[in-house]
Amino acid sequence: MSRPSPKTAFYTPAGLTQHPQQSVTIFPPSTPTPVPWVVYIHGGAWRDPSQTKDMGVPILRQSLPTAWGGMTLDYRLSPAVRHPTHLDDVLAALKFLVTEHGEFISHIMIIGHSAGACLALQVLATLIGERKANGDGIFMSLRDRIKVVVGIEGIYDLVKLGIEYPSYKGFISEAFGDDEELWGEASPSSFQWSRDSAFKSRIVLVQSTGDQLLSTNQTNLMNSILDDGGWKPVLKLINGGSHDATVESKALFDILGDLYKYVEGL
Repeated sequence: MSRPSPKTAFYTPAGLTQHPQQSVTIFPPSTPTPVPWVVYIHGGAWRDPSQTKDMGVPILRQSLPTAWGGMTLDYRLSPAVRHPTHLDDVLAALKFLVTEHGEFISHIMIIGHSAGACLALQVLATLIGERKANGDGIFMSLRDRIKVVVGIEGIYDLVKLGIEYPSYKGFISEAFGDDEELWGEASPSSFQWSRDSAFKSRIVLVQSTGDQLLSTNQTNLMNSILDDGGWKPVLKLINGGSHDATVESKALFDILGDLYKYVEGL
């Protein structure tokens, strides 16, 4: 059975004026039954308008199993907004997915690229915190369904990123303000990644050795932090080409194919 045509929708939270960047593209599954879904979060240093939800279309079109559902999302960009607005938008999009399509979702796999990988780990940290704080039912449902989080060439420690690449401090300040202490607090690396035995999500970190914008330092650091916390992350160093080319590389699609099989076996 073929997949229905993709559909665009808006997830603007109640009470707010609809913003064009608060939108998603939904790739419905081929059957109206509970199946895994893949969610893609684009990068672009929290500010690049050329990096949109369309960046996830090749992954969803070329690698997503026909029976699965998919969603790629946009979020508001800096300098018009600052953290935590980007994260709030991503969480709102995920809540929209569960609210509108929850009966057709068995598991969720989140894929984030670059700044999107930072957001993916921030989502996970937020949901773990919400669980401990007895968060709302939708957050709980979302947390329980996320089985895999994939960070591709991610940014995980903003302070260390600024030290390694001083020219990047400009876009970090646009997105997080000028206070480097706040950069540290917002970074996924600062979260207490102590493994909760009830939380079964697998974290996979992917880095291309041909990435001209980010060295392996961010990925290696996050891998070490997660490993120390008992998460047993999967680290994949690949020859995926340049920073942006990696998301359409065969090397990445091979990794995703193995992860699809893993999720199907749950």
